[in-house]
Order: sequence, then structure tokens, then C-alpha cells
Amino acid sequence: MLKKFINLAKFRDIKIYRELKEGKIKEYIHPEGTTIKAHVRQLSANEMATANAFQDASDVQFTIHKRNIDVGMFVEFNNQTYQITGVDFREFLKTDITFRATHVNRKTYEEIRWNG
Repeated sequence: MLKKFINLAKFRDIKIYRELKEGKIKEYIHPEGTTIKAHVRQLSANEMATANAFQDASDVQFTIHKRNIDVGMFVEFNNQTYQITGVDFREFLKTDITFRATHVNRKTYEEIRWNG
């Protein structure tokens, strides 16, 4: 019943990675050639104004199926790179994770690794 209200256009492919060895190695948390489906939305003006000391207009909220992620990891979405700033593990009866990320400049790495 609720499926007709879900905006499928907001589901996007993302990649999540962590930095290892002082930022020299980029390690994705998923296998090579795959992506993670995520519900993506930009924060509303009210949400940005509520916590404006910590956020700016470049903040984006992502919701994915439960994975092992943490603050400081990075997300590649829409040819942009975002750094995870806050994770809510209690969303949706612990089956999904909602997190916020802020736009950061893209870096180059000496090595790229894939999990799986």
C-alpha cells in the first residue's frame, strides 16, 4: 500500500569506503563492480537551521540497509565525495541505517582495495 507513495527516483547507487594507512589506501566496504542502493535526500531548510553550527547546505542524508559503517568514512555519490558526519543505528527497527554526510574535496590514493 505504501509503495505508491515512495519516490523511487530518490533511490541511488552509492559507494562507501574508508581510508587506511594515514589516507594512502582507499578500501571500499563492498565487492568490486558493485554499488549500494540508498535513499538520498538533501536536508530541509528547517533541519539545516536547527543545527546550523554543525551543518551547511552541502549536507545530504542517506538511508541504506544495515552495514558496518562509522563516522569518518566516505561516500561517493553523483560524482561527488561526502564524509559521514553522523550515523543513526536505531532507525527502522535496526534493519536500515540513516546517516548524514558533508561534501568534501576528492583525494587521490596510492592503492584501492575492495571488500568481498
